[in-house]
Parts: sequence; C-alpha cells; structure tokens
Amino acid sequence: MLASRSGAMWQFLKRLFYGAISFAIFAAVITGCSSYLACEALAQEEQLSKSGKVDQQIIIREHAGWNRDCDAIAHPALFLDEPPRHGRVCVRVENIKIHSMFIGTESQCIGRVVTGVQLIYHPDAGYAGHDDLRYIIQYPLGRRAVSVFVTMAAAAPGGLSAAPSGLTAPMPEIQQSSGPVPVCEELIF
Repeated sequence: MLASRSGAMWQFLKRLFYGAISFAIFAAVITGCSSYLACEALAQEEQLSKSGKVDQQIIIREHAGWNRDCDAIAHPALFLDEPPRHGRVCVRVENIKIHSMFIGTESQCIGRVVTGVQLIYHPDAGYAGHDDLRYIIQYPLGRRAVSVFVTMAAAAPGGLSAAPSGLTAPMPEIQQSSGPVPVCEELIF
C-alpha cells in the first residue's frame, strides 16, 4: 500500500514539474523549500543600492519567468511593501536577457531573452537626495523581500553631476501606496 502511494505521488510530481501541468521556473525562480539552504535564502532580505541623476528614472531590477524550454511565461508578481517617500515605482514590460536565477534548475536559459518586466523608480520632479523602498517578489512557492536604497544626484552648474545635497522639489508629490506594483503606463508622472 505504501509503495503504491509513493508511486502515485512520484507520478503526480513528475507530471507537475515535467508534464502538461509544468510550473514555471521564474527569473529569480522556484523557491520551494526542498533544502535548508533554499528556505534560508528566502528568509534573508536582499539589499540593493541604486543611483541616478535628478529627474531621471532608474531601473531597479528586471524580473521574468520562463519554462524548461526557455520560453517566457508569466513573471512573478511584485508588491510594494514600503513605498518610496520621494518618488514612485512601476513595472514596464520589456525583453529581458536572463543573467541569473534565484533558485532553480533551468540554468540552460541563462543568456536567453524572454519577455519580462523592469521595476522602475521615478523620482519626484526636481528631487535630489536619498530615498528607499521595499518590495516583495511572489514566486509560486514563496516570496522574497528586496530593500532598495536610492540616491538621486543633483545636476551641478554646467551639466555635471554633483553629490546629492538632500534638496527636494518645492511641493512634494502624493506618496504612492503599498500594494501591487502598477504598470508604468497607468501612472501619470
């Protein structure tokens, strides 16, 4: 009886991961806790630093999903957990070159191009200084948090950049709220 149950379970898992029901492995990918290290990786929050010039958008990171044949599938869902105080974030659909994976077995896809999304930071008009945000990437079997520290450099006289001075635009814009990261075309800048 036990052998038949384990055989049936194996057949189910085989169909789940290799057959018609195949779950996709995502760009920073499947985060099932099949090992202690996989679970430990999920528990840690990733820290990023990004910089740019005043009034210019910054690409924070690219996310995509693909299957074993390296064909694009739905990208992981992105949720804004802590919105930036001096800007907004959104996603833009783009062709993404796969550079790395979070966890998974589809490494043969590294270097391929798939349709995915870019997470974009748009600073408030005229803002120079520091900002931060935190977002969550939702994978099929788990989630990962990413904290981002952003520095916007002010333009120096003559068009050269200077270190941020902490200056802000005279009238701050309304702060973005937490929740699903919107598509850039839905936001008005």
